[in-house]
Amino acid sequence: MTTQHPDRAVWPSSIEDVPTTAPGRVPAVEPVRRTATPPDNGIRTGSHPPDSDQRRSLVSGDRSGRRRRWPRGPAALALAALLTGASIGFGLHYTVVPPPRHTPITTAPTASAGAAFAQRQATVNRATLPTPDIADFAGPWLGTIGGCSVDAISEAQRGNGETTRTRCTAGIVTSYWITYRNLADREAAEARYRSQAANAAALAAGAAAPTQQSTAAGRTMQYIEYAYRIPTGNRAGQVVAAIWWSDPTKPIAGVFTCYWADLASSWAPLRDLWAQATTTPVQR
Repeated sequence: MTTQHPDRAVWPSSIEDVPTTAPGRVPAVEPVRRTATPPDNGIRTGSHPPDSDQRRSLVSGDRSGRRRRWPRGPAALALAALLTGASIGFGLHYTVVPPPRHTPITTAPTASAGAAFAQRQATVNRATLPTPDIADFAGPWLGTIGGCSVDAISEAQRGNGETTRTRCTAGIVTSYWITYRNLADREAAEARYRSQAANAAALAAGAAAPTQQSTAAGRTMQYIEYAYRIPTGNRAGQVVAAIWWSDPTKPIAGVFTCYWADLASSWAPLRDLWAQATTTPVQR
């Protein structure tokens, strides 16, 4: 039977601690001797304390000289279960509920609004134009204009060298797509529009002088802004503003016309419509 040492505090059979210095007891000063074998897990059954050698292998000294041992019996089992449950819960926190991860949001590119409609509109209008050359020439505007029809050529138009004239609309603007018999007839038409351009500013303020313009397709166009008054009919006396342009290398031309009042007395809307020639043509 092991003899109790009055100079050493004995751990109780519960998890409660004891005061560092109990009444009538003196803190132990005997150094702790380390053994070659590591201590066991500190869980024991029964109420008897371990002998002196075993106790030395299980206790450790602190600065006050008090020695502690692992609790035994039901208290030790309860403590082990508590520690095991905490460890499992800590692992499940990262296994079941992983930390949120930032995922960048990507969007697939989409076609610009109205592109499908414009392409279909261009296809229908292209079928109306009488020759491939004039259809290519009108290409940048075919997705915007509509209601195209081939006009019957009058004797006066034939005398001006025209062979076909197709009329289309774009809201308040009427467009004409013209083919000529040859380059000489097209140049004669250009000379007539240049003469009208000389007085355009007096009828429609801000008209630009005839010039050359470049398009996105790399074409250099003869560009003329002109104006005239309606001679007879319900619109007699009203001013019409117009843009005429042509490819210098082919007997073809285009015309945009609109009543000056419908343009709010400004060239800007008509020029804006023509400026589609400087953007990428509609895919065909």
